[in-house]
Amino acid sequence: MENFLKSKKGDLWISAALYTALGVILVTLILSVGMPFVNKLKERNTVLQTKNVLYEFDAAIREVFGEGFGSRRPLFVDIGEGDFTINDVTDRIEWSFISEEKLGIEPGVEIKEGNLKIFSEQLGQGYRIKLYLDYKDNINIELGNVNLKILSGKYNLVFEHQDNGIVEIRESS
Repeated sequence: MENFLKSKKGDLWISAALYTALGVILVTLILSVGMPFVNKLKERNTVLQTKNVLYEFDAAIREVFGEGFGSRRPLFVDIGEGDFTINDVTDRIEWSFISEEKLGIEPGVEIKEGNLKIFSEQLGQGYRIKLYLDYKDNINIELGNVNLKILSGKYNLVFEHQDNGIVEIRESS
């Protein structure tokens, strides 16, 4: 009778170990299948948020430029991922991001959405997604402080139309 009870205790521990191992395997499978999908959604959301930031940039620059000397607009921006640059030499504002997915943007084809241009290029197994605003033909952009060349994080910016027809972008003081 005593050997029978010891046998039952051993069976209980073996069953518990097997159920635990099965649970770990199932969780691992679910995560391995689900994480790429979650990452793709996250990257797509990052692109959409940055598109909205660039639309706000464009609206502020064009409103200030259209209203003339002395016009000013504040704008709060939050740049999470990617490289956001303001180039006052080429009058171009650009954001680029490296993704493992195409995100619905065909490489080598430029897409125009209003004043915003979207471009993707293939880099090995990944893709560089670029979103940019180009003002070289109609609006001169100048940076008020040198620290604004590359943006990352949260900023309170001011867009101001200067007396020489230039739109200055600077951090709010």
